[in-house]
Amino acid sequence: MHRHNQILTTIADILDEIIKQTDALEIEQDQISYFHATKAPSISIYNYLQRISKYTNCSEGCIVIALIYLDRLQEKHPYFVLNSKCIHRYPFQFIRFLLISIVIAIKFQDDEYYKNEYYAKVGGVSTKEILVLELEFLELMDHQLFISDHDYLMYEKKLLQYGEIEMP
Repeated sequence: MHRHNQILTTIADILDEIIKQTDALEIEQDQISYFHATKAPSISIYNYLQRISKYTNCSEGCIVIALIYLDRLQEKHPYFVLNSKCIHRYPFQFIRFLLISIVIAIKFQDDEYYKNEYYAKVGGVSTKEILVLELEFLELMDHQLFISDHDYLMYEKKLLQYGEIEMP
């Protein structure tokens, strides 16, 4: 299996584990955000990650950075629970948090990126929704997007160990 696909598989496995644990929690109505949906979707996280990776041509680094962003979001806002109703988008049934964290990572990290209209089409949401999600995500992150080399390498190492991925 190609290393990039192994990273996607590992991240999907991690997110699946988190979702299983948090789905059991009761979420109070005032903790529900624009990212939450009314029901869980049918597409797998892995399939969605593959779709985003394929059509956005994002680097492996952006996928890792997106995971770091999600972790930081949880650290900043512990009441903001990642579960199956916010990881995916209904009725289009696509991943919202992951989509917007990858889009932001691409815009911050990669030299070339697409317009929001393209990301909206790939993600199955409207262009307006991409803009709203991006603005809300940036606010929740306090616009702090920089990832140090140390933090990135630590995450990458943990992902490689978790997924038992061979180093190149």
